[in-house]
Amino acid sequence: MLRRTDLHCLTARTSCGKAAARSAFADLLTKYPDSDLAPDAQFYLAEALAAEGKTSSADTAYATVVKKYPQSLRAATAMYKRGVAQQKGGKTATARKTFNDLIKMFPESDEAALARERLRAMS
Repeated sequence: MLRRTDLHCLTARTSCGKAAARSAFADLLTKYPDSDLAPDAQFYLAEALAAEGKTSSADTAYATVVKKYPQSLRAATAMYKRGVAQQKGGKTATARKTFNDLIKMFPESDEAALARERLRAMS
């Protein structure tokens, strides 16, 4: 069984080796796909991929958080990070859509407020 302490240990180690952390999160998702902590593992997998500069893979991993775990506490953050990465990558129209979708799906979240600010700045 995947425990929160296992996940915490892995997140603390991400600075020691991004590829190793990514691999460990992927392994956790394979071994414990139905764990209550799977959304966290998926989110941290996306974070590890982003830290490695694997933008496309990170985008897919963040999207998986939202698609598979929309009720997760990580979903709004994943969606926001996805939009920021899209914006930084010059995909303004895609980022705008992601931010608007975030606001619709999670209107009261802190990330929705941040998305509104980004949209205002994009105008």
